[in-house]
Amino acid sequence: MDNHFDIAIIGLGNAGSHVVLELLSRAENCRIVVIDKFTEDSMHKTWSFWEKGVGKWDHLLHHSWSKAIFKAPNIYDETNIVPYKYKSIQSKDFINHALALCESYKNVTIVHQNVHLVEQNNDLATISCEGISIKAKQVFDSRISKEFFLDKKALGVNQHFRGWFIKVKKAVFNPDEFIMMDYNLVDCDTTSFTYVLPYDANTALVEFTYFSNQAVEDSDYDFFLKKYINEELKIAEYEITSIEEGSIPMTNYDFSIHNDGKIHKIGTAGGWVKPSTGYSFKSSETKAKQLVSNYIDGVDLSHNLFSKKHQLLDSVLLDVIKNDNSKGPKVFTTLYTRHDIKKIFSFLDEKSTLLDDLKIMNSLISKAFIFGFFRQLLKKFLKK
Repeated sequence: MDNHFDIAIIGLGNAGSHVVLELLSRAENCRIVVIDKFTEDSMHKTWSFWEKGVGKWDHLLHHSWSKAIFKAPNIYDETNIVPYKYKSIQSKDFINHALALCESYKNVTIVHQNVHLVEQNNDLATISCEGISIKAKQVFDSRISKEFFLDKKALGVNQHFRGWFIKVKKAVFNPDEFIMMDYNLVDCDTTSFTYVLPYDANTALVEFTYFSNQAVEDSDYDFFLKKYINEELKIAEYEITSIEEGSIPMTNYDFSIHNDGKIHKIGTAGGWVKPSTGYSFKSSETKAKQLVSNYIDGVDLSHNLFSKKHQLLDSVLLDVIKNDNSKGPKVFTTLYTRHDIKKIFSFLDEKSTLLDDLKIMNSLISKAFIFGFFRQLLKKFLKK
């Protein structure tokens, strides 16, 4: 194998797949190497997102929903989200799609190995794998830098969750509607909720989620999942067909400090996860398009990847949730009950108008938000 490439992509997960698919559609002459030691665990996740109308990944969807439900004590809010649809895709289907396309292109090489070291040498980066040395003019690296886990100054909350895929004999689910957040069952003084994705009348993913840095044992998740299924869904008998769990950093950590010349971080490692929600699939698609445009145009790779306004708004929400985790349910209840969910989707997609932004932020104004806003402004000022 000729070990010299134009672009090396380390990790073919969510971001890596989006980047390589974008490159294949717009930079066909690039010599690309994808490096990933694929495992079953790395390819077994559920990625969900909202978007308007027909999307380019609809042929890969596991399911989609046109109605959203928000629940809290004495609140049941069911909304038709058209022209949006909430969509769910299995990571293995998306990654396998990207992998199959890579294998069909002669300019793409796939290396099934772990990366041990990446170094810059003048105009090239050298990637050391197991017995192989690869050189590339540009590296897109999805590995999270260890410095992130040691940082004590950045604001951060983990979205951690455990979900049961359940099957019931009696038809109980409506496969056209999903529960985005249900705060009827909360772990005391935490931002915790249940999320339900029905796939048909007899099967669904039921997930208990925390926006919190509090450590939780599997038995704690299982306690709340069982309680929710029995008491809220009124299901006594069911079969757990599989289990999904994970942890997603929601943070305003400055991942750009790890972009170094020929090495550019992508995905979670590049700050592509929406800090205030933990959603990343559509964010990665959008940022992959911008990144590849920047590469083709020969401009700074970080150009237009992030909105300073939305980074500040995300930081304020994170500040409130981290400094008083018990306020999370009230914050999200206010958000979803006072605003059209389509406006919220647009706001979270960073496509809303300034007027809509002001209306949403005004509804959330409280002492906690005011203090959080000025704390984050001060931190940004001190950085300069």
